[in-house]
Amino acid sequence: MDDATQNHDLNETDFRFTGLDFERMLGEKLAAHIHQKIKAYNFLYQPITQIERDQLLKQILLTLLDDTIIAAGEHRYEQWEKGWSENLISLSHKDIHKAIIPKYFGKYTAVRMEQKFIKSLSPNFEYNALAVILDWLFSKYLRDAGSIYEFGCGTGYHLLRAREYNPTAALWGLDWAEASQKIIDQVSQRLRDNKLFAHKFNYFQPDYKFTLDPKSIVYTVASLEQVGTKFEEFVTYLIHNNPKLCIHVEPIAELLDENNLLDFLSIQYFKKRNYLSGFLPYLRKLERDGTIKILKCKRTNIGSLFIEGYSVVVWTPQV
Repeated sequence: MDDATQNHDLNETDFRFTGLDFERMLGEKLAAHIHQKIKAYNFLYQPITQIERDQLLKQILLTLLDDTIIAAGEHRYEQWEKGWSENLISLSHKDIHKAIIPKYFGKYTAVRMEQKFIKSLSPNFEYNALAVILDWLFSKYLRDAGSIYEFGCGTGYHLLRAREYNPTAALWGLDWAEASQKIIDQVSQRLRDNKLFAHKFNYFQPDYKFTLDPKSIVYTVASLEQVGTKFEEFVTYLIHNNPKLCIHVEPIAELLDENNLLDFLSIQYFKKRNYLSGFLPYLRKLERDGTIKILKCKRTNIGSLFIEGYSVVVWTPQV
């Protein structure tokens, strides 16, 4: 399956994911405006053949056996700085909304939906599927927040979606890469959003001098995954600041089914890359202790070639 993705009209061999399909995967009714977005995204796809499935499984297995694959962790700071710097350069000659989309989206036409591989036919299929997850969560939880903080925000592209649902909140993008702050500063100026801010923040060494506003909302999207097992200090920081709500869209192995082959390989890839591990059991322990309350814990059934990495956990401190 090659990497190029072409958009075309539906024919007898094609299928389309609809709003009702996303409601089934997410386990909730979606607002009418989200149904309209799903329709506009035009999630065209084709089922894959057995031969194509075998090729994809072989590709995943070869990756799992590859000793050169780099694990996540503190040592990758320079790579993230370099990556976001590339987006920073793009800001000078591209539309803002396109320039800040991370370059790792759209590498493969193979996407995971409901524990199966499909062949995406529409542009930006995985990116738009993640957008539906965030539209669902942001519409439900962000509308009344006075301040919203995205930790591990990278280029800040999710913050612009958050702004759609809350036009008045102070939006904070936090990331350990300095290129991230430079991007958000430029976006704030060019969009004339004087309530969009950036601050340097390291998951591995939380800055307790940076305090969160009362009754604020915190979220992370596929960024906390980079800390592996070193998440406890960040959770402690959050509890100390007592936000109204914490939302995480991250790889959560405990929500997958090890008896399903694709789920099993996803979990093995989590381990291979040293992605977030033990986070949900730790939150459940804190809940048993009365320190937090978990409000939602849901796999979304949406993922990429290698992983289903967009599970949702929502919790609130009880301090």
